[in-house]
This record gives sequence, structure tokens and C-alpha cells, in this order.
Amino acid sequence: MKIVVVGNLAKRTEIKGRKKTTILAGGSYFAAVQAARLGHDVTLISKMSSKFPKEWIKKIESEGIKLIKQPAWEDTAYDVTYHKDGTKTAVVHSDAGPIMGVPKLECDVAIISSYIGHIGINVLKTLKTEENILALDSQGFTKYKNPAGELSYVPWLEKEEYLRCTDILKLNAAELYYLTGKTTLNSASELLKLGPRVVTLTLGTKGSYVFYDKKYMKVPVFEPKKFVDKAGVGDAYTAAFAIKYKETENVTESAYFAAAAASYCVEKIGEEGIGTLKKVNKRFKTLKEIFLV
Repeated sequence: MKIVVVGNLAKRTEIKGRKKTTILAGGSYFAAVQAARLGHDVTLISKMSSKFPKEWIKKIESEGIKLIKQPAWEDTAYDVTYHKDGTKTAVVHSDAGPIMGVPKLECDVAIISSYIGHIGINVLKTLKTEENILALDSQGFTKYKNPAGELSYVPWLEKEEYLRCTDILKLNAAELYYLTGKTTLNSASELLKLGPRVVTLTLGTKGSYVFYDKKYMKVPVFEPKKFVDKAGVGDAYTAAFAIKYKETENVTESAYFAAAAASYCVEKIGEEGIGTLKKVNKRFKTLKEIFLV
């Protein structure tokens, strides 16, 4: 299948006490790598400056991902600091800017995913067709960067126009609140009325809920062998869900496949943990044998 992923690549620095780890990141990057490792033809569209590290471009291309670069003065870079009480804060040091247009590309699945940075509605209107699936991760639309670069959540006031172009909406509990003003299962289900066929609500180690056809299902997690880091987990989940849904139009199969794919991401840092089709299918089979007998 042909997959198009839109969203800015980013330099992400994780700060845990005195330890700092810098990785290539961005929701688009993790989603694109997951789609490529599942065996698909992937194109990634991102704003990038001429100073974007060449070694990172080679890393992207080594995954078989075609990169369409849009010009930018600077690249997106941010820190995520993890605190002893379990909370974390993010500070953006630079932002490549909004992606307001893309070329007309034929694709089976389009994924809209950016950690920070606006993606214009014309991007969705250009890529969406009656035949394909468009999946949208709400994370980039519910963040506000103050003058100091600190990120906080804000309501997404334009959601109605975007969700009319969306087949699969992915969000977490905080994003659900800033889309609806509530955090109940009913509030997630209400988003289906705005256009999506499916709404996925991811809750970390508590698994996920999937809403569709006026009903919902609870999806368990696959317990990973070890927990190292969770950067990219939601992005891998979104890509895997959208791809399987395009293949099967089966919500249950898609949700369990996405849970299996997400389980690998936490075992290593960044894209290192993202699983191949063979690995994901193995855990997918195990999850079904345990929970869907």
C-alpha cells in the first residue's frame, strides 16, 4: 500500500535527572517508520531547514521512506523533562512552522501527525479521497507554545472542519478533554458525529478504547518485555491501526494489531523499538489468542 505521512520532523531531547538523550523524533517520523517496517511504500512530508542533520536524512532514507522537504528557516526542536512525581514538561526551542499545502499524491492511507506545529485544512482536503483512509492524531492541534516555549493544552476550536475529512481520530485523555470539555466515554463517542468512522482513545498502560458505529470496545495492552521509553508509542499505534483498517475494515483486528505494534516501542529508545511486520504479527496473534478466544 501507498502511505503518505504529514508532519514536521523534530529534534527531541529527553531529560531524566542528569541524563540527556537526543533523538530524531516527531509524530510523523515514528508513524512513517512503523508503516515502512510493516512493508509499505511510505512518503513523509516535513518542513526542514538546510541545516537539518544529513545523518538523520540518511537514517530516514535507510528505512525506505521517500522524503518530501518543504523549506523552513529553522527545524523543530524541543526538550521533554521527566520529573520525580511522574509528570513531564515540554519546552520548544524552535519550530519549523506550519505545513499549509502538499502535492496531490495518490495514497491508500494518509496520516496527519505532528508533535507541535499547525497542519492546514487544505492538506487534508488535498490528500483525502473517497477510497482512501485518513488518520489524524490530535496531539499537534491541542498544544499552545507560550513566548518562553513552554507547551500547554488548549481547546481545538477548528476541529469540526478537520474531522469532516477524517476517518480515524486518535487522541489521549488530555486531548479528549480539550476537544470536548469532558473525559467520559460518551464524550469520545460523541466525536463520531463530527465525521470520523473510528475514534481511538489511548490510555498508556491501561490500554485503549475504540469507538465506532455507536458502540465501543476496550482493547488490552501487550505487556512488553521491558519498559525503556514511550516516545512514538501513539504514533506507531495510529499508523498500524490505519493500515490494518484499510486492509480489513475490521475494527477489532485493527485495534489489536495496533496494540501489538505499540508494545514494541517502549522497549527501546525512539525508532529502535518499532517492530517489523513479522514481530507485530507474532504479538497480534498472542493478544487474540488470550483475549478473543
